[in-house]
Amino acid sequence: MQTNNHDSTILKISVFGALLFSVMGITWGILANSQMIIFDGLYSFISLGLSLLSLFAFSFIQKEDQERFQYGKDVIEPLVIIFKACAIIAMCLFAFSTSIIDLLKGGREVALGPAALYALIATVLCIIVYRIMKNKQSNSEFVRAEAAQWLMDTILSGAVLLGFIIALILNQTTLSFLTSYIDPAMVLLVSLYFLKVPVRMLIKNTKELLWMAPSTDIQYQVTQAVELAKAKYNINEDFTRVTKVGKTIFIEIDFVLSEGTIINNVDEFDKVRKEFDQQLHIEGHTKWFTLSFTKDRKWVL
Repeated sequence: MQTNNHDSTILKISVFGALLFSVMGITWGILANSQMIIFDGLYSFISLGLSLLSLFAFSFIQKEDQERFQYGKDVIEPLVIIFKACAIIAMCLFAFSTSIIDLLKGGREVALGPAALYALIATVLCIIVYRIMKNKQSNSEFVRAEAAQWLMDTILSGAVLLGFIIALILNQTTLSFLTSYIDPAMVLLVSLYFLKVPVRMLIKNTKELLWMAPSTDIQYQVTQAVELAKAKYNINEDFTRVTKVGKTIFIEIDFVLSEGTIINNVDEFDKVRKEFDQQLHIEGHTKWFTLSFTKDRKWVL
């Protein structure tokens, strides 16, 4: 329960931070006539909505409902993260298309001084929020997704700051005509770069939603435990299925027994289950563990 409260607190920090940045970014962007700053503010605004969605989903998952959700509610976690990833991808593609239009129209005149000041403030504040979330370690995919969003926002703000510094320098040279292209060029580059993180989130959580095999580390731990049990009790064949959904790792192992197997009754079966459970140490996850025994392999195919 303490871990759940810890994760909830982190999500609330993310919500408050997103609210602050969305108001500041959109307002400042309009005043400075900067599409880049408006993009930053819109990203924070969308992050606010997504953070609220994560907070609601997190609270919903914590409420037990064994009658309706007999396998738990963990599937809600990748489902929400997939939605978040799709929303960020859509925003990046929209920003990319608008930046192309601005470039073709000859760029955009921006109040460089106020824009650079915003970028400096935003970069510092983003670093602070990201560090807070990063230091509060958590195994929740919700919290990891929020931290990834803040890392993206930190990179975005840093890129904006660098771009406006370059524009201020160019404005004092014979290349001042290029300054109008700085803002849409930054939007174009940042929106393309940002696509990488949500695409990874989308792929990873789609695999969980489809109950595909988990990471190789998890599979290796399970395989090692299975091989030890087979060697100890002279079991010739096993059928092992593993997947990860949210915080829960589902492990189903079916041992096919033969005449040479040295376990034959329920007490011995339970002993193998206990040994197997003790060998698996997957921190930060809940194990849903099923270990079955049969002499007829047709029941496990």
